[in-house]
Amino acid sequence: MLIGHKNILIVDDDLTNRLVLRSLIADLGYESVEVENGEEAVAAVKEHRVDIILMDVMMPVMNGYEAAKIIKSHQTRFIPIIFLTAMTDEASLAKCIEAGGDDFLTKPYNHVLLTSKINSMLRIASLYSKIEDKNKKIQDINLQMQQEMLVTKKLFDKITKNDIRGEKTGLNFVMSPMSMFNGDIILAEENQTTGLDILIGDFTGHGLSAAIGAIPVSDIFHAMTQKCFTFVDLLQEINVKLLDLLPVQMFMACALISIDRSNNVLSVINCGLPDIYLYRDNKIIHTFHSKNIPLGINQISASQFEVEMLPVQYGDSIFAATDGVMEATSSTGEMFGLKRILKLFNSGHESSLLFNKLLSEVTDHCVGAAQSDDTTFLELSHLKEVEYPYDNSSRDSCTEPSKWAMQFTIDVAGLSQFDILPYVMQGINQLQPLECGRTSMLTVLSEMFTNALDHGLLRLDSSMKNTPQGYTAYYQEKQRRLDALKEGFLQISLSHELNDKGGGRLILHIIDSGEGFDYKPASEAETNQLYGRGLKLISSLCDDFRVIGKGNAAMAYYEWDKHN
Repeated sequence: MLIGHKNILIVDDDLTNRLVLRSLIADLGYESVEVENGEEAVAAVKEHRVDIILMDVMMPVMNGYEAAKIIKSHQTRFIPIIFLTAMTDEASLAKCIEAGGDDFLTKPYNHVLLTSKINSMLRIASLYSKIEDKNKKIQDINLQMQQEMLVTKKLFDKITKNDIRGEKTGLNFVMSPMSMFNGDIILAEENQTTGLDILIGDFTGHGLSAAIGAIPVSDIFHAMTQKCFTFVDLLQEINVKLLDLLPVQMFMACALISIDRSNNVLSVINCGLPDIYLYRDNKIIHTFHSKNIPLGINQISASQFEVEMLPVQYGDSIFAATDGVMEATSSTGEMFGLKRILKLFNSGHESSLLFNKLLSEVTDHCVGAAQSDDTTFLELSHLKEVEYPYDNSSRDSCTEPSKWAMQFTIDVAGLSQFDILPYVMQGINQLQPLECGRTSMLTVLSEMFTNALDHGLLRLDSSMKNTPQGYTAYYQEKQRRLDALKEGFLQISLSHELNDKGGGRLILHIIDSGEGFDYKPASEAETNQLYGRGLKLISSLCDDFRVIGKGNAAMAYYEWDKHN
């Protein structure tokens, strides 16, 4: 006998049959509800919680077949129906099952057999009920997970989103995640030269676990780029954070692409991504291979990153992609592959057509196949004129402009170990919000500092950078001389004064302890040189710029208006 409260519905128009069944059910320890026809049976199921139905077939008003169909169609839970019928032909018995019956017994029925069928059906109903409960819990959990995933995705999109794609910025990219969360990331930020710093990354794996590293990477990238930290310092900081946060089997293949618009120089640090291409005059003129390990695998110092630097011309394009593009598979399992990519790049297409052409070929190749990886493809065009969206929300409206002054002096030991520029700029931003002229100020300060360090203290010759190979040699020589220098210092003085028009003037004064150098006035700089643009750029951005003595001192005056 089964234990527990069970309610059995008896449906029979014969009183004697109902009395017999009532007695049997009572002996089994169950309760019963009795009705005389199918219509009453349908109403009783709605009114009572019925665990099993013993149904006669031939009854007035509504027969058992019709009642069974209605009950089965209206109930979401499983209620077993055992037909009790005097008919013994196969067609009638089959009709019982077709109408929704779960079992049947012909009259006169054996009480032992009926008891066995009732207990068996109650056990099946109990199993159905447990399964339904578990399914309901699973559905509730899935719904909660979906809601949490949507909230998390919105958070991820908000944190990692800085979409400055467009014809005026020269940046274009597409990202196709394999699941809701993307293991690929693209981060872009305007740098102090009005160029762009771009990080394209590919985390191991897919989905949420792969995307989890995007939050700290995004925070570090935007914060350090805005504060003028070098991109090798930026990558080192990201590497430290990923080593701390991610399990050993997870890492990020990435590349840092930086356009210096002051000097028209492209810098690339490839850490485990597929080859990156510099495209000019409808052909590849340089391939940036991966020369660094992905981030999050091992400790890497800033000096260990290998940077490739090349001069660029207006109209050049840089193409980069994650391995999901190369490994995109067809319906037969064939990868798109490097050969198809190189064939496309070597076909003489204009750079403006290459991006869409590659996307179209990859899409056609993958028709009918399931996506097997996150895919990302990026193009950066070096434009003569750029315009980036300006976010007014970043302006610190609570800080009122004021009169202030500050001075920094750093010796050669500090210069070789410490990047002072980000901290100087942070001080300026804290004392005086200059959002509308922030990039110009960064450029002026950076160029003046670099000029004093490279030519004043280290006596480097910019003509070394007049060839593509010279850029790498120049910066290698810079580090060698800086490490060898025993004496010297740089002094940076900044002051701010207000005017009666609601604006002000920022004054920058930089002195180096070097012997000076024969600088060439900006107005005489040759436009076809790959070097020597710095002083001309400073002059164009400032209201007044002066080089004092033999070049070991310089002053710049930057006027600003809060209405601009």
